[in-house]
Amino acid sequence: MTAKPQNIQKILVIGAGRGGTAMLELFSEDPLIKIVGIVDANPLAPALALAKQLGVRSFTDLANAIGASRPCLAFNLTGDDSVTTYVAAQLGHGNIIGGFQARFIWNLLTRLKQTNEQITNLAHHDSLTTLPNRILFYDRLNQAITRAHRNKVSVAVLYLDLDGFKLINDTLGHSAGDTLLCEAAKRIVACVRDSDTVARMGGDEFTVILSDVRAPDGKDRVARKIIETIARSFVINGKNCSISVSIGIALYPDHGKTAEQLVKIADAAMYLAKHSGKNCYRSAGN
Repeated sequence: MTAKPQNIQKILVIGAGRGGTAMLELFSEDPLIKIVGIVDANPLAPALALAKQLGVRSFTDLANAIGASRPCLAFNLTGDDSVTTYVAAQLGHGNIIGGFQARFIWNLLTRLKQTNEQITNLAHHDSLTTLPNRILFYDRLNQAITRAHRNKVSVAVLYLDLDGFKLINDTLGHSAGDTLLCEAAKRIVACVRDSDTVARMGGDEFTVILSDVRAPDGKDRVARKIIETIARSFVINGKNCSISVSIGIALYPDHGKTAEQLVKIADAAMYLAKHSGKNCYRSAGN
């Protein structure tokens, strides 16, 4: 059994600007720090809304915030020295951080938040095409399945493999191949709705999640649109390049109940399309 941490530092955040938001997001799950309250005179401050989501008490009156949060360490992120003086009189000079120290911490936390967002983005997106990667794809697919189960609708998974990509990549070089992948990704994205997801699974393989599928032929229309779009000639480094795409389709809940099942079945249908002459699509069971 893991021992619970002792001497948890309780913090009252004064000022709900970007610094307050950064503190909430960075320390909401920290085992040694507990933000016991956040206060801002503006009831519409974004950090107050975030505090509500995280279960942190929020206040618009400083005196009430101090009374409900003491004993605690207060961070004055407002830049108002009179606030620091007032809080010091209430909590003691050793329990308030304001002025230069608070501004330094505000800058540090904001930069840490930005860095954390960048790291998260890199962890969930393909570095070449900027599309969602395999990790984010499965996360979104599981979410789509949950919504579909609740709303009694379908979700379609399309598994795509570019036909003829390897020849161009080997002939014109990897740089041209990378450019082709990026251009193909843009064309695929243009064929779906903003609510759908296009992801790169690796190499020249892509996937599409069509959420909330209601029309029986909706997935087929999208597949045909992608095939027609990819078949149009690409201009890469001044040269005309032609490729095609083979697509496999699996439908929730008809062909599978889990994300893994749907991907496996769509992948198998894609290979069937490959063996059927390429530049076409096949649905599971057909």
